[in-house]
Amino acid sequence: MSYVPTRFIHAANLRLDHQPQGVATISETAQHLLEDCTLNSFANLVQCCLDQSVDFLLLTGNTFVESDHSIRARIALIDGFQKLASHNIPVLVIPGESDPLSAWDLQYHWPENVTFFSPGDHDRFDILRETETVATLQLFGSAPAKTYQTLKLKQRNQLFNKQNQRPLSIGCMTPASSTNAEESATFELDSFSLAVPEAFQSDDDSSEVAVDYLSLSKGTSHHTFEMQPGVAHHPGTAQGLNFGEYQKNGVTLAIVNSEAPLELRRIKVAPVRWLPLELELEPHTSTAHLRQQMKSALLSRKPGKHERLWMVCWKLSGSGSLLDALEDATQQEELTSALQQELKQQQVPQLEHTFQLEFTPIQQHRESGTELTDSYLRQVESFRTRFDAPLERLISRAGHLDPQWQQRLTSIAAELDEAQIFNTAIRNGQSCLNISTDEEHHS
Repeated sequence: MSYVPTRFIHAANLRLDHQPQGVATISETAQHLLEDCTLNSFANLVQCCLDQSVDFLLLTGNTFVESDHSIRARIALIDGFQKLASHNIPVLVIPGESDPLSAWDLQYHWPENVTFFSPGDHDRFDILRETETVATLQLFGSAPAKTYQTLKLKQRNQLFNKQNQRPLSIGCMTPASSTNAEESATFELDSFSLAVPEAFQSDDDSSEVAVDYLSLSKGTSHHTFEMQPGVAHHPGTAQGLNFGEYQKNGVTLAIVNSEAPLELRRIKVAPVRWLPLELELEPHTSTAHLRQQMKSALLSRKPGKHERLWMVCWKLSGSGSLLDALEDATQQEELTSALQQELKQQQVPQLEHTFQLEFTPIQQHRESGTELTDSYLRQVESFRTRFDAPLERLISRAGHLDPQWQQRLTSIAAELDEAQIFNTAIRNGQSCLNISTDEEHHS
């Protein structure tokens, strides 16, 4: 079937002026880049719409976070929408969980190119380029299934242009008004088809057209699923806000040619990249060798067009004196300073470094074979693996604690890093018990 040629950008989870989380002490320049990263990514998105000559911009949820009450987010939206309006580019806004329709202040005089959709909107909406319909859009997720309008060709022949081309049909899933936090937490994208109304599912009726492009609404991860026919897609997040949002950040450019299948391209607009990098250290690894590994890991990544800052988390695992020394913040700073000197002539953005150290259980790298050390390590490992929450169990079995102290300690334990505590216990035990056999017998 022939389609009306069109191109649009689909973006979600812009979260304008929402601040990144889990950031340690960083330089003043990096702090400013982080504070403005979502606003700058939106400015890059608007410019991308102009550069790509898109027919419309589709925003599907969480454009900002209502609880932030951000004036800067409002100003950025108005400026961006007005810039698109000056080039006759429509903006279609579908509110999400963090930016419900009530938070958009519809009494404000938004630019005329902006159209807001309510979860209760059931009608099919025609997206125009001048006077020609280039795509249609319909929401579902909160409305009763019987209200969805199946595209019957016999009933909607007026949608075909003179070249016998029909517009792309877009369906947008919206967060159901009845969805609670527990349902959101257990929602899995690969089961989305179970929630798709029958009106959007293909059948053998040749006079019925399934949705060509289905916009998913859950989460911040980039996903694409092939349907028969069509595609289901979530663009993810334009700008990650923590190390958990480091994969496939960007917006999606959708290109529809008259005969070719729908083409999706991910475009990076983020000024900040979150970059977790894993390296394994051997007991004999030297500082120079580690520095070379770190340099190679960084240079193997190509900076995006708009990237000005890389937030790097070095996840170092293994054993040895070097890994032990890197527990000291001063040693970490000396290592990264030397690394920065070696990278001065390289084309990399500004770097900020954090470290996560994971020490290999000592039984895999034993340098001491004393019976006392082995016995201690066996007990620690047994306690760690036998129980789901070993620290809480240790507190609960402390009979000398009154209930109030037990409750306070349990609350504190829930915020602690159990892996770090056990790693410290292993190293301290090895250090204290690493004595000769003769000394054991005479102690």
